[in-house]
Amino acid sequence: MTPTTHIASACLLTASILHSGAGPYTTLAVVSIGALALHFALDCIPHGFITTPWTIFKKIGPASAELLPGPLILAGAILAFGHPFLFLLAAGFSLLPDVCSTLVWQRSGIADLYAVRALHRLHRLVHWFETDHPDGSVTHMFPNRPLLAAEACCTALILGALFVFP
Repeated sequence: MTPTTHIASACLLTASILHSGAGPYTTLAVVSIGALALHFALDCIPHGFITTPWTIFKKIGPASAELLPGPLILAGAILAFGHPFLFLLAAGFSLLPDVCSTLVWQRSGIADLYAVRALHRLHRLVHWFETDHPDGSVTHMFPNRPLLAAEACCTALILGALFVFP
């Protein structure tokens, strides 16, 4: 899933828990652990990609399409519902597996930490529709463009649930 989908779903989760009237500790737990679990649940669904860890910062157009909508959605949710700390926390946890995978693929020194590698391994496991190769390349079981279109429609529904039908 793109960061946009993960951030939008984390914002919907956060808005939902805020409207539930849960206590502060429950809210923190649901926002953090829930956003991380939601990332893995969404990533079990076959989805496309705009950029890869090797191209994410090399081409302006695809990188912008991948990275810009998420922070705008996050800012909109903060303006609409308040609670910036909770929304930022949810967004951070919703992106954590992708960040860990990018660090591992980029061979960052932080990638040597056990927690980073463990999250990366779990992340790759839920991407059951992709095959990792020894040379670092990945092949996909399904065509990219229809999956990106389906993801865009699902993200639009999430945004509708977040902003239009609160």
